[in-house]
Amino acid sequence: MPKRSPFTHLCGRLAQLDAPARADLHSHTTASDGEYTASQVVALARQAGLRAVAVTDHDTLAGIAEAQQAAGDAIELVSGVEISTAFARREFHLLGYFVRTDHADLNAALAVVCKSRRDRFREIVALLPERGVPVAESRVRLVEEATVSLGRRHVASLVVGCGAAATRTEAFHLFVNPLAKKVRSKALVPIEEAIALVHAAGGVASLAHPPSDLADEQFASLREVGLDALEVVYPWGRSSPAAHLRKAASRFGFAISGGSDCHGPDPAHRRVGSYAITSDELIALRDRIGCAVR
Repeated sequence: MPKRSPFTHLCGRLAQLDAPARADLHSHTTASDGEYTASQVVALARQAGLRAVAVTDHDTLAGIAEAQQAAGDAIELVSGVEISTAFARREFHLLGYFVRTDHADLNAALAVVCKSRRDRFREIVALLPERGVPVAESRVRLVEEATVSLGRRHVASLVVGCGAAATRTEAFHLFVNPLAKKVRSKALVPIEEAIALVHAAGGVASLAHPPSDLADEQFASLREVGLDALEVVYPWGRSSPAAHLRKAASRFGFAISGGSDCHGPDPAHRRVGSYAITSDELIALRDRIGCAVR
């Protein structure tokens, strides 16, 4: 049977209808360090047969309005954000779901982090010529004008664009990571404050890609400050802590979240819809709205 015959296409569509509803709750757009626009993320989510998709850009809600307009009634758009936070003297990322995009205090806190991101970006770029990477000011200005939330991935793309590295991975290894150690770190929101802001904006807070070394004492501390969920479904790689995290979620009463953490077409295993939670898990997560410990 030809691969693209009408019968093959029909079988594929029927298989999608029979498949359980899924939701990818972790994706990035050009509002931060993603390569797809918000509209493209929504289109890819529909193509993947998802019931819902969340736009969770780094420290900004700037992509939500476009995503909502693109989604319309065709797919549920979960308004989200991935906040850079501090907990236990480390950087952790907090996913806020179902948040109001007009919440003044949340937006003010995100603006502080984005300003520090921009400052760090400029400081790293200023050091590139010392490493033999000439970056045109016009190219830097275009990057700055294109996004609110700048990051190291943007620096890596500049390095590749200048021909100093063949891939972003190489750019990170040779230039970005070494130079990032020489500049100021971006601002981090204390995790208890970030959780409170997400709750105040009507949302639910989930710990993004939790590290495998988190102990029960830390899970208990996070529960005490109101954490609602753990991101369990994620492209972890070979040493996946998913089973450990599911057990922790059960012990401490956390809901489950998850998604692809898509930033663009590569790598293929992290494209929109490649990782997703079930419809029941989405419902359980939504049920946490208004039920968080204050």
